Amino acid sequence: LVKNGQLELINGGWSMHDEACPTYEDMINNMMIGHDFILNEFGVKPRIGWQVDPFGHSNANARLFAEMGFDALFFGRLDYQDKNKRMNEKSMEWIWMPNADSLGKEVNLFTHAMYNQYQSPNGFDFDMLNDYDPWVNDKESDTFNAETYAQGIMKDIDDRAQHYLTDDIFVVFGGDFEYMNAFQNYASMDNMISYMNANYGDKYHFRYSTPSDYVDAVAKHNVKWPTKYDDMFPYSDSPDSYWTGYFSSRANDKEYIRRASSNFHSSSQLMAG
Repeated sequence: LVKNGQLELINGGWSMHDEACPTYEDMINNMMIGHDFILNEFGVKPRIGWQVDPFGHSNANARLFAEMGFDALFFGRLDYQDKNKRMNEKSMEWIWMPNADSLGKEVNLFTHAMYNQYQSPNGFDFDMLNDYDPWVNDKESDTFNAETYAQGIMKDIDDRAQHYLTDDIFVVFGGDFEYMNAFQNYASMDNMISYMNANYGDKYHFRYSTPSDYVDAVAKHNVKWPTKYDDMFPYSDSPDSYWTGYFSSRANDKEYIRRASSNFHSSSQLMAG
């Protein structure tokens, strides 16, 4: 599945690290350990950064990802005012050029801010945690709902198309604690893709995809992307709701992490010697 592209391993760090509190050495080590495992187990190197849930994003992390060889960065959280502005300006995707004054424009990263964080489209979360009915295409069934669902998903896609610069639209399905019933999810998505292509294929073609597929698709468009150079801090999801408390909280834990990082770095040098 990995070799033929049906399953893509993205980000690939030991964890999806925060971008505000760690040192750059911790970020590098986190990614190094994960990427080493993936390369040894699967023979591939991730090409997509997937920082969907950190509470703000730093140009330092964008620089590291660019220099690690990532082709793009996807994330879900950005300040609500910044998001509103970008939605109105169709600047939800841009070329990030961190530290351009010293590094030049060669160090850059295509960046995609997600439309609905990392959640399924509203009303189309087919997992067992929710009460949404599965997508049913059989017109003879009492539970046939495909046309109602189709109109809803078309409205969602039409709106997304107004906020991005190309006609390739990236839609994620999932969320926190999702795919507890993967069969239920995929059965509904299979039905959705089949119905939409049969009945609305003159406007949109629906298909399963991966972040790399999407990045390759938008790269074929002749688009002059916006640019960005600085951080995306602080992060706020509504007025007076800044997610900045963790900058100074859990001081003891952070001390333990710094000590462990120091020991790890020293040990790595000794091992290399």
